Amino acid sequence: MPDLAMSALHTPGAAIVGRDRELAALRAALAAALAGQGSLALIGGEAGIGKTALAEVVLAEARQQDMLILVGRCHELTETPPYGPWLDLFARYQHRDLLAPPGSFAQRGALGAVVSQADVIDQCMAFVRALASMRPLVLLLEDLHWADPASLDLLRALAREAATLPLLLMVTYRPDEAAGQRPLHASLPVLVREARPVRLELPPLSLEATTTLVVGRYALPEAESWRLARYLVRRSDGNPFFLGELLRDLEEGGELVVTASGWRLADLQTARVPALIRQVIANRLARCSVDDRTALAQAAVIGQEVPLARWATLADVTEETLLPCIERAVAAHLLVASEDGAAVRFYHALTWEAVYASVLPPRRRAWHRAIAEALMELPAPPPEAVAHHFERAADARAVSWLTRAGARAQAAYAYLTAAERYEAALRLMTEGTATSGERGWLTLRIAWLRFYQEPTRSAERADEVLRLAAEANDAELAACARFSAGHFRVTAGEFRTGLRDIRAGVAALDALPDGEQTWRVAQRTLELPLLAPFQPHGVLVASLAYAGHLLEARDVGRASVASPTPTPGEEEDGDRVGDMQAHLGLGIAYAGLGDPEQSRRAFAQARASLRATSEHLLTSVVDLYEFTFAVLPYQADDLAERCRLITATGAAWAKGTGAYADEHLARLAGLLLHILEGRWDEVHTLVRSGTLPPPIRFFQRAALGVLARERGDAERAWQLVREALPAGPATMPGDGPLITLLACQRLAADLALDAGDRPAARAWLEAHDRFLHWSGSVPGRAEAHLGWAAYHHAVGDLPRAIRHAADACALAGTPRQPLVLLVARRTLGAFLTAAGRHTDARPHLTEALALADACAAPYERARCLLTLAEWHAAVREYAQAHVLLGEAVGLLDPLAARPALDRAAALAARLASAPTRPVAGSAAFPGGLSDREVEVLRLVALGLTDAQVAARLAISRRTVSTHLTNIYTKLGVATRTAAARVAAEHGLG
Repeated sequence: MPDLAMSALHTPGAAIVGRDRELAALRAALAAALAGQGSLALIGGEAGIGKTALAEVVLAEARQQDMLILVGRCHELTETPPYGPWLDLFARYQHRDLLAPPGSFAQRGALGAVVSQADVIDQCMAFVRALASMRPLVLLLEDLHWADPASLDLLRALAREAATLPLLLMVTYRPDEAAGQRPLHASLPVLVREARPVRLELPPLSLEATTTLVVGRYALPEAESWRLARYLVRRSDGNPFFLGELLRDLEEGGELVVTASGWRLADLQTARVPALIRQVIANRLARCSVDDRTALAQAAVIGQEVPLARWATLADVTEETLLPCIERAVAAHLLVASEDGAAVRFYHALTWEAVYASVLPPRRRAWHRAIAEALMELPAPPPEAVAHHFERAADARAVSWLTRAGARAQAAYAYLTAAERYEAALRLMTEGTATSGERGWLTLRIAWLRFYQEPTRSAERADEVLRLAAEANDAELAACARFSAGHFRVTAGEFRTGLRDIRAGVAALDALPDGEQTWRVAQRTLELPLLAPFQPHGVLVASLAYAGHLLEARDVGRASVASPTPTPGEEEDGDRVGDMQAHLGLGIAYAGLGDPEQSRRAFAQARASLRATSEHLLTSVVDLYEFTFAVLPYQADDLAERCRLITATGAAWAKGTGAYADEHLARLAGLLLHILEGRWDEVHTLVRSGTLPPPIRFFQRAALGVLARERGDAERAWQLVREALPAGPATMPGDGPLITLLACQRLAADLALDAGDRPAARAWLEAHDRFLHWSGSVPGRAEAHLGWAAYHHAVGDLPRAIRHAADACALAGTPRQPLVLLVARRTLGAFLTAAGRHTDARPHLTEALALADACAAPYERARCLLTLAEWHAAVREYAQAHVLLGEAVGLLDPLAARPALDRAAALAARLASAPTRPVAGSAAFPGGLSDREVEVLRLVALGLTDAQVAARLAISRRTVSTHLTNIYTKLGVATRTAAARVAAEHGLG
């Protein structure tokens, strides 16, 4: 079974002295894993602080309990291949009678054929589940600050599921090395949020802990132990590795010696004081022979882990010749031998770095070149290692090997790792080593690999490619770059310039001799499977639709797809995958033009087009767009369907890879549904926790703006309006996503009316009408009439307000749009009530309330209840008004819907001053009960508790108790049961 080598620390107890808290936390996690509830433990700290030694203590205890152990490492200063630590883990894995490794890792030390990154993750997840079902499992990944993004994606997938398995995942890393642009820097917050790990940041050893270490190791008098401990803490800063090296240096220098009577400590004032631990290691090297120093320097150039065959090749000797040197280096605590004897590794990363630094740069370059050339002669040279050594040698051949390493990462669907390799190659390219065309194609490849993560930067890269294409006179490269720049800009939200570039790019591609085949040739040149769904004409359709060019999008889309109305479940071939964007655009366009059935068929076809790919993020976008454009407007009352789509969106997002793939964003995809269903606090928590990807960022502005207004935060609502519409009412159509711009215009009109600024409200409503006319959009027409109804009501023209509200009802009914119809019915009922047309108003209000319930929309229900309460107050049915008002307040209060609560308070004040009268349809009560006492008695008779009565009536429990006391006195009863009996006799049961 694979095992870790002995700790790199000289003193075995050094790393665990003073680590009681950390050991207790890891032991608890180990015990939980044995009980079937796994977890992730993140062990961070500076180099030499004792991370590995602490982990080894846990591994030793795990072995004692017969747990399986798997260990993988990253290696500093070397180019790690995709899934580097996992490759190392499975290379060490001795399965014998256990499970065979996953297919992608079956070839020891090399990644096998990869269908998709999702497939690699699924294989490893299935392997870990099966292995953990046989015996509890501990998995350690070391030095993850050097890990590649694909490795971290796999770790995240395992960490998310660890709680359901007998599995302890341990990770060690250096926080200082993980900062900046390292992939772990971006992944750590996601790991913490998703897996809720045990987090251990190892501090320096204290003076007390160091004293305990000294007392345990050396039989010195107490005063001498304290003197030595203080010296060590001052010189090592509490770093256990430094501390151990200082002790070794004192022993070897004669300041700390063992005599017949025990240990003796000399005067430390005369001891050498190395400024850096590197000097300690340099002193130890200096005591080696010249030949050993040379051999160790060669080993350090190879890497921290040194295969003997590679070392022998570089030194031009046999492996047997190296053995005496290895034995002396092991005795000097410079090297540690591997269990299989085929390799050695440096005692510690700091030891390796010090030995590497001792080699003069010219010598390092020559040795790096020799290693690279030797690796090239292997049957299957590892491109990452070859590239690394050529790069260190400043050899121009590094470019081609970095490109090969990038291609290998690409083939493994490790896109971000591939981008890093290509970027390194591009930095080394000069006009002498690569043509403008070669640099252009490589830059375009990087832009596509990075566009999910940084679309604006990818657009800038595409602009640079245009310049290089002009230098190279490469029309195909220029056309591809122009189209790509447009797509990246639209993705980043720059719609007008993005659409301009897409149109120009599509026209340029069509004008080439090969026509539409050019982009397919470009796909093969760039070797990017992710380009398949981004066919130029399809991207044009989707971008047109999203920006609001609905009719053009529909017409271009129909012409560009093989079948405008595909058969559900139809199988797609490779070429048809390119139709995904066209069908996506048709789905948006049909929804915008008021044809929800055609829209949903188009979205289904877009999703079907992705079945042959592993582009989960694109699948989640299709689901999200279908929910936003087709289901929410036209089927909001189909609770099962809207839940299914949002669940599918989250599941696809969670399977994705790259910058936006995490549980947080998967949940945030349902932002509109969260708002509708009243989970407002959760929405604010989600939005505050990070940057949003473009699909969600566009949608969230209007939705969060409306939410801010409903909570009384007009300043925040205006801020979101200005972000979407920086030119105000003068913003031109096509400058952003139509659905968002229309919603923000309506929000701005509402905010202006709230502030009493009627001219501004009119300007926003007129802009909204212009956008509707320009786009031909059906969604938004009923809302436009509602906006004008509110405006005319504000200026005192109630008849025109009623006419606009009635028009809104008609438009919201054909095609049926439940949420808009709900608001239109409520608004019309409110205005008819204000006009004294109570009989006409009541059916509209009743239907609005039923729609709110059908849509499971608590805030909308509260607003309907409030409007109904106002209707009852208008017809002097005060008791019913009180009941409805209480229920409305009970819904509004948890939402902190301040304007609606203020409106409820105003109604409550009016009701408080209303004349007392019995509930409509009931007989007069003995004892002269008031309206409020009748309401309380009615609810008590229905079986409600005091707390429930208080919530319904928006009063305190103490007030309910006071009312009940009065009721008992007036009715001459002593119990709730007797009071309820009287209520039943008067028709209130």
